[in-house]
Amino acid sequence: MNSSRWLGFAGLWIAMVSAFAQSYPNKPIRLIVPFGPGSGSDIVARQLGNYLQEHWKQPVFIDNRPGAQGMIGTDALRNSAADGYTLGISTNSTHAAAPYLIKNLPYDPIADFEHIALIGVGGSVALVPNQSPFKTIPELAAYAKAHSDEIFFGHADTISHIPGELLKVSAKLPIEGVPYKASANVVTDLIGGQIQLAFFNYMTGAAQVAGGRLVPIAVTEAKRNPRWPDIPTVSETYPGYEVSFFVGVSAPRGVAADVISKIHRAIQDAQRDPKFKEPLEGVGLTFVAQSPGEYRSFILKESERWREHVKAARLIPQ
Repeated sequence: MNSSRWLGFAGLWIAMVSAFAQSYPNKPIRLIVPFGPGSGSDIVARQLGNYLQEHWKQPVFIDNRPGAQGMIGTDALRNSAADGYTLGISTNSTHAAAPYLIKNLPYDPIADFEHIALIGVGGSVALVPNQSPFKTIPELAAYAKAHSDEIFFGHADTISHIPGELLKVSAKLPIEGVPYKASANVVTDLIGGQIQLAFFNYMTGAAQVAGGRLVPIAVTEAKRNPRWPDIPTVSETYPGYEVSFFVGVSAPRGVAADVISKIHRAIQDAQRDPKFKEPLEGVGLTFVAQSPGEYRSFILKESERWREHVKAARLIPQ
């Protein structure tokens, strides 16, 4: 092929890609949530889906794919068409902690995805039933030591799993974690008394506290949460203890750069829109605006932090 013909084809290809980006989106979008309904990721995704649907005038369907701490849904995202019409929620569970908790992870958290935008960060809140005999972390520790093998905590993702394991190690407590497929199942068993403690991300936790049957006893970030100013941090009892989460949006590797930019701009617009922002800020999410490149670097940094969490919690990949 001579150079002029090659340049002609190249120009045509660039024009086609540009036209595709300009027309995007012109059909429904699927947003994969790798956790169950009612999870923090699901709450954020539904808020974002509503915003994008109104913003783009195209339906946005939430596709919950829970299981294996987010691996199932994230692998489904990896295997989706790289056309911008399938997006996914990416979190500390799916992209930072997964390599250290899951043997033979079927995807590369960095190389297999286009990381579009970080939405926000936060911590988790420790909840117990309102009739629980302990209402603080010191009371829980004392009870657990006096009632060996009677305290169980439920978890469905890393922000509910790692805090419990780190508490067990930090306080040398005889407590055990119980895995669940979805946070809704954790809530059911916590209220029912099958387990005695659970850590939930702020969004899920706030909804449960509002219901009145569960009460907060501690938060896992370094500072107290403005939503619960009277609830102490775990680090006030065990210095150095700190666990936080992140939630963002990613896509399969290979989505056109112009489409990525358009999605990124829409998410940034959402982060500034009170209709999207205020309900999530009200339940503890702190918004963070980043470029796609910054989000990719953020995940790499978080991966190192979660590797240390997993090591400190003495967990072995399953």
